[in-house]
Amino acid sequence: MGLDSVELVMAFEEVFQISISDQEAEKMRTPRDVIDCITAKLDAKVGGPAVVIRAKDETAWVQLTHALQGLGVVDGEGTRDQKLDEVFADRSLRQQQWRQLKEQLDVKAWPRLRWFGLSTDFPSNLKTLGDLSDWMSHHHLLRLTDDERQTLTRGDIALLVKHIILDQLGLQEKKYGEDKRFVEDLGLD
Repeated sequence: MGLDSVELVMAFEEVFQISISDQEAEKMRTPRDVIDCITAKLDAKVGGPAVVIRAKDETAWVQLTHALQGLGVVDGEGTRDQKLDEVFADRSLRQQQWRQLKEQLDVKAWPRLRWFGLSTDFPSNLKTLGDLSDWMSHHHLLRLTDDERQTLTRGDIALLVKHIILDQLGLQEKKYGEDKRFVEDLGLD
């Protein structure tokens, strides 16, 4: 296993508070394999939509829109498909506003802007306010309680696995699929 593989397995273990053996990890060739393994380990309900995670996603969206309003960078609530480049259109203020948003949200970890010469760009997997809200949800609101972990459905697990993979590999959502192979299709080392 390469370094990316080890970090990905560690992320699954941390979020779901489970242990994945080397033998189990070697059998995980697709996200579906990961989802099935975690579903079995947690004895999760196989059917059903994502309930726990959808509630956490909504909380992240509310927090993000309130913070953006507080900074005066969006009028009203904003929309999930609103481009970050449009919200933070003034490149000369982008770094400062991005740092202020992090402070307003009172979070420890925050996506770093990329530097290209004198310009700053958003990470390639963050294009819209919806992308940023999802990132927040799965980084800062993902501290699952024991009760939440016990009520996870396969749908919840699938959503969490998806977002962990997208974040760890820096992928955009359109490149993800449960049957995509980690090495051949998703570029995992």
